[in-house]
Amino acid sequence: MKQKFNEFVERYKPLFRNVVVVSFIVVSLFAGFYAGSAYNNEYGPKKPTIHMVKVNRSQVNLALDEHNHLIIIDKKTGDYTVYQDSIGVSVFKLYARNIFSDTSK
Repeated sequence: MKQKFNEFVERYKPLFRNVVVVSFIVVSLFAGFYAGSAYNNEYGPKKPTIHMVKVNRSQVNLALDEHNHLIIIDKKTGDYTVYQDSIGVSVFKLYARNIFSDTSK
């Protein structure tokens, strides 16, 4: 019985070795993928939170610079926020349309 077992082991020893090597590689790949995804979820880029702030027209000054960037200046603190040119142009058109409709009545 022991001799048959030894023959079996000697016969399939290279196969077992290859199975162990391949399974080690597969387990290492899955462990690396899991570690990478866990790291990315914990320390990766976060989605910015959007804060909606309502202000009255008397609290801020609106301005457009030479590149059509919208600038909103807080009158109290002097802090300002600069928005890209497409937003500035859109807000300017809104105000222009509003002013035009007020004067044409």
